[in-house]
Amino acid sequence: MRADYRKLLIGVGAAAAAVGLFFAYLRMARAFPINGDGASNALQAWDMFHGNPLLRGWTLSDVSFYSTELIQYGLVQFFTGVTADQVHVTAAITYVLIIFVAAGLARGRATGPEAWLRVGVVLMILLVPVPGTGYQTLLSSPNHTGTAVPMLLAWWVADRLRDKRWMPAIVAVVLAWGAVGDPMVTFVGAVPLVLVSAVRALRARGADRVQDLLLVAAGLVSVVLSRGAMALLNRLGGFNTPHPPIELSPVSEWPHRAYMTARMLGVIFGTHRPGWHPPALELALSALHAVGFLVALVAVLVTARRMVRGTADRVDSILAVAIACDLGAEIVSTLSIDLMAARQISPVLPMSAVLAARVVGPWLAAAEPAKAQRWGRRILVGVLAALTLSLVAYAPPKAPDSEAQEVADFLEQRQLRYGIGAYWASNNITVTTERKVTVAPVTGGGDRLVPFCWQSKRSMYDASHDARFVVLELDRPFYGTPEQATAQFGPPVERHDLGKYAVLLYDVNLLANFPPPC
Repeated sequence: MRADYRKLLIGVGAAAAAVGLFFAYLRMARAFPINGDGASNALQAWDMFHGNPLLRGWTLSDVSFYSTELIQYGLVQFFTGVTADQVHVTAAITYVLIIFVAAGLARGRATGPEAWLRVGVVLMILLVPVPGTGYQTLLSSPNHTGTAVPMLLAWWVADRLRDKRWMPAIVAVVLAWGAVGDPMVTFVGAVPLVLVSAVRALRARGADRVQDLLLVAAGLVSVVLSRGAMALLNRLGGFNTPHPPIELSPVSEWPHRAYMTARMLGVIFGTHRPGWHPPALELALSALHAVGFLVALVAVLVTARRMVRGTADRVDSILAVAIACDLGAEIVSTLSIDLMAARQISPVLPMSAVLAARVVGPWLAAAEPAKAQRWGRRILVGVLAALTLSLVAYAPPKAPDSEAQEVADFLEQRQLRYGIGAYWASNNITVTTERKVTVAPVTGGGDRLVPFCWQSKRSMYDASHDARFVVLELDRPFYGTPEQATAQFGPPVERHDLGKYAVLLYDVNLLANFPPPC
């Protein structure tokens, strides 16, 4: 009975913690307006759950999130509808999921004080994203952060169910599910699984070798399943996803790319402060996060050493190789390389937190701790206490709902219902007005505006819609300019400049004789 009572208390405490974390992360997510990508995902999820499950007619981005965040968006919309806040709500739920799945994987089969210390190390690294770019990277629209969930789940299955003969089959299915939504799972999930398991199979004997070979097969099967699912969706007339424009970068660029990747690591770990406010809070949090980063770095190096010696745990090895694959791809490829591109390596954060916990936790829990271990425990408790205090005490200011909020308010007040506009503002307006105003995304094409073949649906450009306005961003002329609109449609009846946006009003349907959609 006492054990059952203890389990009940732990369950209630975990549920309360989940709720508290959700509201804390929701405050952080609301510190930034939604952007064009998140708004597009919201509209796709609505269409997906309202009669178009295959998203026929849609051209998505090069990452569909079809099997992951779009489903999550659709479920949240049952309670919120298509609103700007549902993007924030989903981001907060995703980060809570990452913390709980990471904690479960970090704990492994440990019990007692070691289990709690492992969870403590995970929280030290993940609990509080740094304000500014940290919020924007980890708590915004789907941008690879949530991709960590299926990968961590796959490694949890490999760890906790390693004695079950059907474990490799579950790992294959989970990885395939994640890869349908984000191809990153193939390169940061399936590839490390195959590499680590193949090397272990060469060294192992008997039942261990068989299991490693089955895991090699699981990684390969996950790729076949995900590619097969995408081919089937395409054959059934589902959505289209452009291929990502990724190539091998020149070797001469690798040093600079390595430097920028290191800065991106600082963003996701919270040690780099790119000029956001309040500076005092950022400085304090950066110092606390530096402890977590150093622990994670030590864990990666220790695991690499164990791998060379052949003594590393399977899951620890997979995590270390997955981290190397993600960072290595950023260094040697032509992926974008600025601080906002930190989203490309965001899964490195939870994977590093888990690896740190699995390596450092047992050392901290030693039966007869030396002086260094006692100090390690004290530092862990101190950092966790300070981070928890900041999580409770600091409430970042709420941002406008979307990046084009003033335009959305203007159009709604004027009772304008349909128009076309620059991509980064278009779907934002549709979502922030809860679909009362619809703006079809366009971009500049030579001397005129054309449909934007990215995060758009063909029917948006149907002339049956009576489009009477154009929204253009003056600081992003590549999405179209007022001069292009005037040359194409003639002088507007009215022009309104709202900050960095120009709104052109017409008395004719702009979609009549508009260039054909994608």
